[in-house]
Amino acid sequence: MKTKIKKRVRSKNSSREYEKATQTAKFYGYFEAPKFKIEKEDFSRARAFKESHTKEVHPFREDEFKFSGYLEEKISILRTYMEKRMVHLSSPIMIYYEGPIEGNPHIRKIKREKTFNLEIIGNSKSIADVMIIETAYVILKEQYPHQNLYLHINSLGDKESLAKFVRELTLYYRKNWNVLPVHCRQTFKKDVFGLFHCKEGKCLELLEGAPKPMSFLSEPSRIHFKEILEYLESLSISYDIEHSLVGSRSFCTGTLFEIRGTNQKGTEVKTLAIGERYNGLAKKIWNKKDVPAIGVAILIQPDHLKRTANKAEVRPKFYFIQFAFEAKLKSLKIIEMLRQAKIPVHQSLSKDKLTAQIASAEKMNIPYIIIMGQKEALENSVVVRHMNSRSQETIKIENLVKYLKKLK
Repeated sequence: MKTKIKKRVRSKNSSREYEKATQTAKFYGYFEAPKFKIEKEDFSRARAFKESHTKEVHPFREDEFKFSGYLEEKISILRTYMEKRMVHLSSPIMIYYEGPIEGNPHIRKIKREKTFNLEIIGNSKSIADVMIIETAYVILKEQYPHQNLYLHINSLGDKESLAKFVRELTLYYRKNWNVLPVHCRQTFKKDVFGLFHCKEGKCLELLEGAPKPMSFLSEPSRIHFKEILEYLESLSISYDIEHSLVGSRSFCTGTLFEIRGTNQKGTEVKTLAIGERYNGLAKKIWNKKDVPAIGVAILIQPDHLKRTANKAEVRPKFYFIQFAFEAKLKSLKIIEMLRQAKIPVHQSLSKDKLTAQIASAEKMNIPYIIIMGQKEALENSVVVRHMNSRSQETIKIENLVKYLKKLK
C-alpha cells in the first residue's frame, strides 16, 4: 500500500526481532506508521473519562491490571489518523509501529519492554479482526518457536450490546452486595469491570455466575463474532472463548483477544499479545461518526545487540483476489503459504467486489493476478490470470507455489 505520509525514523538499536516482525507485517499489507506522540490535548481528552483507564499500567506486567492499548495512545493514533488525512487514503489503513508511544505516562520505569503494534483503521468487517489476529499469531510463532500458542477471545459487541451487558452485570453485583468482599465493593464503585481482575476467592465464585458479554450480543454483533470463529477454524488456530476478557470500558468494543504462550511442559503461561476493537472512541472524543478500528500489541524479545541489515524489498508480481465468503475463509491460509515460500503478493481482503480488486491490480501494474471465488474455494483451486495476454489457468492450491515460482 503506497502513501505519501512521512514515515517515522526507526531507532538504530531496533532489534532483529523487530525487523523480522516488520517484514511479516509488510507481507500482509501493513505499512510503517507516521511517528505517534501523545500530546497535551490527548491527556486532556483522556482525563474526561473516569473509568478503568486511570489504573492502566504496562500491558505485559502479569502482576498488574493489563491492557494492550492505553486510552491516551488510542486517542493519539486516531488524532493522527484525522490530522494527517489518512482517512482519505485507500481504506482500510493498515499500519505497524514500535510501542509504547512516546509520552505514555504509564510506562516510564519499564522502557526496556517494547511492543510491536499493528492497527487496522477504517474496516468494521470480521476479516479485519482475523487479519490482525493471524498476523500477530504468525509473528509470535517466529518470535517464540519453542512456545505453544493459545488464542483467548471474547466479544463485547456493539454499543447497544455493551450497554445491556453492563446494566445486567451491575444489577447482578448489587443483588450479591452482602457477600461481596469489602475491598471489592470499592472496586465496584470505581468500575464494575475491575471485578474481572480480582483474585479474591469469593469474588471469583461470584464471577462464575455473573452475566456473560456474549449473552447480550445484538444480531449484527453475533454474526460478526461467528464469522471470526469460522475464519479461525479455517486457519487451524485453536481458540478458547474467555468470558472474563473485557478490557477497558473507556474504549473497548467488539472483539477482544489475548495470545498466550506456554513452554513445552505447559507449566509457564505468559501473555504475548493483547488486542481489542475500539470502534466508538472517535465519536466519544470528537463527537463525530464512529471510526472502526482494531489494534494489537505484541511482546518482542529484548534483543538490541545486533541489527539485521535491511534487505532490498522485492516488488510483488502477484495480486491475490477473492470474492465470496468461502474464498475469504481460505484466503489468509493461502497468503501465509506464499509468505513461507517467500513469494511476495499484494491483496485487498477488505474489499468484496471483484472489479474493485482488479482495478487495484491494474493501477499497480501487477503482471499476474490470483483469483479465488466460490467455485474455486470449493474445488481447492485458484485461477492465475496473465494480465498482459489475458490468458488464465486453473491451478490446484497444492501446486500453486511450484507454478508461481516458474512465472517470470
